[in-house]
Amino acid sequence: MNPIFALVLSLPAPGLPAVSPAPIARPTPVAVVMQSADELVAAGRAHLAAGRNVEALASFEAAEKLDGSLKIHQWVLRAWIAQGRVNDTLGAVDALVKGGANGPPIDYLYGMAFSQKAKGYIVEGVNGGIVGMAFGDAVDFLKKATAADPKLYTDAFLPLAESAWYAQDFDTARAAADKATGIAPDDGEAWRMLGRVAFSQYKALREDETRAQDAESAWTAANNAFGKAKAIFAASTDAGAVAKSAEASMELGWLHAWKQQGDEAAKAFAEAIAVDPTAVDFGAMRNNLSPEQYATALEDASKQYEARYGKNTTGDAALLWWLGFAEYTAKRYGEAEAAFTRAVAKEPSFVNSWYYVALARYFRQDYDGAIAGLRTQFGISADDTIASLRANQDENLRILDYMIGMKAGRAANLDAAFLSELQARMVPDNDRYWNNLGLFLRDEGEGRERRGKKQRTPEEQKQIQDLYERSYAAYTKSLELSPNDPNYLNDAALMLHYHLDRDLDQARAWYLKSTEMAEAELAKPTLDKEVRGLREIALRDSKNNLRDLDKILDDRRKAKEAAEAAEKAKRENPPAPPPLPPEPPKPQ
Repeated sequence: MNPIFALVLSLPAPGLPAVSPAPIARPTPVAVVMQSADELVAAGRAHLAAGRNVEALASFEAAEKLDGSLKIHQWVLRAWIAQGRVNDTLGAVDALVKGGANGPPIDYLYGMAFSQKAKGYIVEGVNGGIVGMAFGDAVDFLKKATAADPKLYTDAFLPLAESAWYAQDFDTARAAADKATGIAPDDGEAWRMLGRVAFSQYKALREDETRAQDAESAWTAANNAFGKAKAIFAASTDAGAVAKSAEASMELGWLHAWKQQGDEAAKAFAEAIAVDPTAVDFGAMRNNLSPEQYATALEDASKQYEARYGKNTTGDAALLWWLGFAEYTAKRYGEAEAAFTRAVAKEPSFVNSWYYVALARYFRQDYDGAIAGLRTQFGISADDTIASLRANQDENLRILDYMIGMKAGRAANLDAAFLSELQARMVPDNDRYWNNLGLFLRDEGEGRERRGKKQRTPEEQKQIQDLYERSYAAYTKSLELSPNDPNYLNDAALMLHYHLDRDLDQARAWYLKSTEMAEAELAKPTLDKEVRGLREIALRDSKNNLRDLDKILDDRRKAKEAAEAAEKAKRENPPAPPPLPPEPPKPQ
């Protein structure tokens, strides 16, 4: 597909007019009688131009009762098109053609219907040649109709310009758009269409050095047309005029961007955003401005938006998010945090704002604040947090490693554990991250046990137990990923042995395997020095832990045997019954 055609197809097309569901009173019989067919048609066309489609149809139908010719009937069908009855209209015109009708009315109706049908395809998301064919048919029919009777079919010039623009017939589109603005100089849509056509001409001509003057003329025409459209829409009281004003400003921004006039583009974009933040593709805008121009545009837009609508609105949440991103990219981290926190306060679904808040704090060396930001995001959505971190995974893993190093061994085991959990979720097949998580949770539990043991409440004891359970789960996950690692074997075993007091046979088996694996690795002369140190620790600890466990198992075995022996002796040698009480004295 031609890239220019792809661009224009991506632009929003006007929606099809809808038929009003409520009946609207038609002119009284007296009013109809007093008017001729031509007067009724004129009244209907005035209604049509004002968007009063039901009233227009009523006038046209009244006119047709006075004059049933094609000259009048064409306006009834034209009102059908305005009401969205495009297929009905095409069927009716086909029937007229089969009956022998031809000429400008048929061309006019076919052209208007195909133009509306093509735009309907765009609204529905239909792609492919069928859209281009419909616009092409509209151009062919409307060119014939307007050439035959330009005074009668004045409302056809704007659809002709639009259809030709979509079909990339820019010469036809430009001539029709110039005609449309001449017919209706106060019509913002006509001026906006002229701007679009002239803009497309500029883009097509600018690569041809021999036509530089023509390109410049087209750019000037586009700039003038978009400016007039913006002014007309801004002054209008129509409900949709505000959004259209923003769209005209946006198109002015793109016009300047194409000419590499970044400052002017930024100013126009800011005006568009300030009116309607949904009018601009922030990502595309960012790609066409320098970082400084982008940030300036968003800062200006935010100020203008608040001046227009006040601070207590939510419509600028997306604007604030992108402003935060612009400030973050510019390394203005304090400003970035302020914008992101305002954005997520206005729109809580912007959860990844907390990710950028955390990074903004990190780069200001506010590590506690950074962790708090990540905790907030994780509490809202763990999946969103991990997705955010994975977007720049290598750097974020280094950032998390750095903060873990800042927290480890400083009575901040829970923070270190949280950061390790983030790493483990980011890279779930990395055994080191799971082992670190287990270590920090275990250290926290052991620290709590050492502090105020006699004063612990049942709830505090439960919290310690929960820490140990989570630690064991993390250790076993690292062991699943690396089942022969001596250190992991010892770590998992000691959790069962010292802290959970269960599955002690499994703990013993893991100690034995840890010893075996450590001895095997230490026998390798080429073993890395750092790894050798870890394996020596694993060998030492697993042997010592195994000795302690065996003593516990032996003591428990002996205690069990003693209890069983005592029970057996009790059964075999029951105690003698107590002596009978003395008989009471006999009465004297």
